[in-house]
Amino acid sequence: MEGAILKIIDGLLCTDTDRIQQATAELKKAYDNPETVLCLTKIAISHEELQMRQFAAVLLNSRLKKLRHWQMVSAEHQAAIKSSILQVLVTEKEKKVKNSVAQLMGTLVRHEAEKGDSWMGELLKFIYERSSSPNPEESELGSSIFSKLTDAAPDQFALHMESIFQLFTTVLSTAEASGNLATQTVLNMLIGTCYLLPFVSGHSAAEQTVVKAVPLIIKALHAFALKGDVHEFMCAFDIVDSMAEYVPHLLTSNVKQLLEFTLVTASNNQLEDSIRVQAITFVGCLARIKKKVIMKQKLLEPTLTVIFQVMCQDTSEGDDYFTGESPNSPSCAATQTLDLMAIHMSPEKFIPPLLQLLEPALQNPDPICRRSSFICMGVIAEGCSEAITHKYLEVMLNIIKAGIADSTMSVRVAAFFALGQFAEFLQPDICKFASQILPVLFDYLNQLVVELKMGQPEPKHMERMFYALETFCEHLDDDIVQHLPVLMNCLFEVLDSQNSIHIRELALSSIASASSSAKMHMMPFFPRIMTILQAYLVKDCPEEMNNLRIQAIDTLAALISEVGKENSLPLADDTMNYCLMMLEDGPDDPDFRRSIYNLMGSLSSVVNESMANVFPNIMDRILESVISSEDVLPKVPEDVEKDLILEAANVEIDLEHTDDEDDSEDLDGFQVENDYVDEKEEAILALKDFADHTGVAFAPYIQSAFENVYKVIDHPQEDIRKACVVAICGFIIALNKMGNKEGVTRACEIAIPKFAHIIRTDEDMNVVIRLLEELAYLFNDVKLAAITNQENADLIFGCIKDVFANKMGCQFNEQSGGGDEDDQEESQCDVSLIENAANLLPMFGHTLKPEIFSLYFGRIYQFLVQKLAKAKKQDEAEHRAYIYGSLADCFQCLRKCSVTYFDALCPLFITGTKDSDPKSRQNSFYGLGELVFFAEEKSFQSYPAILQALSEAIARESNASAMDNICGAVARLIVTNHEAVPLGHVLPVFLNHLPLKEDVVENKMIQKAFHVLYLHARPSIDAYIEQMLIITIEASYKKQMPDDETTESAVAFIKEIREHYPDKFNTVSNSNPEVFNYVHTL
Repeated sequence: MEGAILKIIDGLLCTDTDRIQQATAELKKAYDNPETVLCLTKIAISHEELQMRQFAAVLLNSRLKKLRHWQMVSAEHQAAIKSSILQVLVTEKEKKVKNSVAQLMGTLVRHEAEKGDSWMGELLKFIYERSSSPNPEESELGSSIFSKLTDAAPDQFALHMESIFQLFTTVLSTAEASGNLATQTVLNMLIGTCYLLPFVSGHSAAEQTVVKAVPLIIKALHAFALKGDVHEFMCAFDIVDSMAEYVPHLLTSNVKQLLEFTLVTASNNQLEDSIRVQAITFVGCLARIKKKVIMKQKLLEPTLTVIFQVMCQDTSEGDDYFTGESPNSPSCAATQTLDLMAIHMSPEKFIPPLLQLLEPALQNPDPICRRSSFICMGVIAEGCSEAITHKYLEVMLNIIKAGIADSTMSVRVAAFFALGQFAEFLQPDICKFASQILPVLFDYLNQLVVELKMGQPEPKHMERMFYALETFCEHLDDDIVQHLPVLMNCLFEVLDSQNSIHIRELALSSIASASSSAKMHMMPFFPRIMTILQAYLVKDCPEEMNNLRIQAIDTLAALISEVGKENSLPLADDTMNYCLMMLEDGPDDPDFRRSIYNLMGSLSSVVNESMANVFPNIMDRILESVISSEDVLPKVPEDVEKDLILEAANVEIDLEHTDDEDDSEDLDGFQVENDYVDEKEEAILALKDFADHTGVAFAPYIQSAFENVYKVIDHPQEDIRKACVVAICGFIIALNKMGNKEGVTRACEIAIPKFAHIIRTDEDMNVVIRLLEELAYLFNDVKLAAITNQENADLIFGCIKDVFANKMGCQFNEQSGGGDEDDQEESQCDVSLIENAANLLPMFGHTLKPEIFSLYFGRIYQFLVQKLAKAKKQDEAEHRAYIYGSLADCFQCLRKCSVTYFDALCPLFITGTKDSDPKSRQNSFYGLGELVFFAEEKSFQSYPAILQALSEAIARESNASAMDNICGAVARLIVTNHEAVPLGHVLPVFLNHLPLKEDVVENKMIQKAFHVLYLHARPSIDAYIEQMLIITIEASYKKQMPDDETTESAVAFIKEIREHYPDKFNTVSNSNPEVFNYVHTL
């Protein structure tokens, strides 16, 4: 029989398709004979040809993976196979064969582990005895078998965790005693144990053993680092990476040792760069999951010192810090780690020690130190934006301006990078310094134009200079208008066709950024811009021009979105025809398709329902981009064989013997292709644009859009997940605008449980923050139709409550081991997450009837009150502000149920009127007014105390928004019960602080108060009619009314005064030509 099986294997290994198919059929028939499995075992054990042995093992594993096939083998043959296979692992010298046999042994372990017979015990005894043998060959053999079996069937060793981890500790202790922890045996044990870590939780004895073993693991890693074999070190290091991912609580007591090891390794420039990069990267991981411990044990300063020292060791002139790539250099890894630390750690604790490092470095004659200082300032801008704007902005900007003028090019490049980061992340505060910054940028832009005309090469700081210019211009709003002539003239010069393609791309991108601030003020330059763009918006272009064409499309998309519908509409038909032509016949390039989707999304905001003519031609292609798998490719482990043997084996397995077995076991993850990711993201956002702007034209496609976007909501790339939640919320809001309440309900019943799952489990905090923001918009728009069952209400409420309790997957709620767990070290992201959960609470209230929402509010408001007390104790202004704001916004949803909470919350808001933080005061004034307005009669007895608090506040308040909200609160008291307000004392002060300066939304309540006073207290206001009229006209004329209803009410009030008080009306209208013209248009 052996000859027949060998002939079948020969047939499977040949290149003749017909013969392979014949051999496959023969093998299938041969399996009917129970001797076939035994025969394959014999070939795997003893055949002289390596190829035959390996392929026999592969075929055996393929056949026996299915439990029923193993059960069809007689007990006698099972015993023989198990014994033989174990023997092969001992005797086989060829690695390929041994790996295939180990996979087979893993399959047998899966089938046999729970039987309770002696074989599993014998197998473990075999591994234990050999792994702990003093003979290096024996211990290497035993540990090798251990690592291969735990790789193949890790879950089957769960019952033996305690003894396995004891063995692990024993092997490492023995190696330490021998003076060599960098042996193959130790490496095998580290690798094998790593596979078991996902299953160790709940095995308390094993967990304690792991904790005790961490110091030994650190010593072993140190030994492998010094040994210098990069592959061995990476394999060994996987064990701490796995602990951080699966059992981070087991690291807590050893964080100091672990961090010290990574810092020593990072600092040692005698080691291989890849080893240092791995150590530095893990510092960022520890900062994310163990920030409390790092703070408690005073490890932040030494960590920052090492990170900065490593950054200062970089002597390259490259721009790698800023590309977003991950080049394998310690300095780049250190920069990225600093970025992570800034995002995840408390800015108040993080910035001071970093500045202590930067101050001397900025004065250092070595330009590398100066450059590294500016890079540090740039990379912390995102994570520490609030703290920088509050305490350091002007000082840091002055330092950056000096860096831009540095004599060394690399320092100037880094300073421009820092300025760009500040412009991107420190909005709107940085715009106050536009008059200082823009002239510097324009000088460099002018200098660049002169140098290009003289034929000089493009300076190395050029790209970073444009980055700073773009990000600054993008956020200036109307402040850019005065600078547009200078800016555009320079950019037109740069766009000269004699200049390089790349610099023209940068100039077009700058025009797009400027348009987002300038909007219709771009129109004087629009014809010239379009003339330039039309030269690039062609069907065919040389390959080197393709990126310029893509940027031209993106710039046109930005202009169409910003310059106003009436200015864009004449371009719409030609632009849409271009999009359709290029989508059909343009290059098969994901970045090009992304730009076309972007342009079509912008066009939809101009042509609106007319998109109905276009959708049939584009929708299939866009949805194809949404669900395409080209952006996520399976990442195949390096040790997976790609030779003909395994290809043939996979063909056989796939066709005949898997019985739907999932071959994804061979994959250990995904790799993401950036251009395809960008295409997918833009396709999703284009669908959202269509939902926003095209009304009923999108109705036939909204279900398929929802279904296809929902399919990719678990994408491994966080930007795609964010785009998905934004789009799905947009689809539901669009259904609501269409009046499709049934569709809204169905969509919410699908989306809300999924959203709750993402909030709980997604480890990317930015995804969760964005989802909380979008849910707030959704609930505010859809209201009662969003949540139609208690289960979904409980899910959302549970998420809000558990965000407050730091229980979400992105919050890494670890005990610090330092005792006082209330002393949280919260990063800016932590604060933003909790603030968005607090903002969601009142929006959640909009989805429920007041009496139902009151049941949930009653369960959480005390928690917020306690959190407020803690925020006062720890002087956390941001926390106080959002808690006051969240509670205040809830009264509108509670309506008359607010009465239940009046006695508890009224004193809290009165106390808040004296808060040192202006935003907290503003929200307290607003909350007081809302509480009175909705509690009605219940509030009347408290009017004296509330009025006293507002009177004291109005005398000392200096913040404009807070003052506006005092006026709003007084207005609510008047509307609720004007008879309880001493109008003679209150009105003069109230009116003297109007019109509103900043928070013009309060004009709604101001107008209601005027209406009540005019109808019910006319004698009290006779002396103030002119003043009230001036206030109303000014707010109306400046279009500061928050909605149409308030505008109509204001106009009616003006007309009423004109009719009944003509003298007063004429006095006011004749006081100012603009006022005169306005009131006569009414």
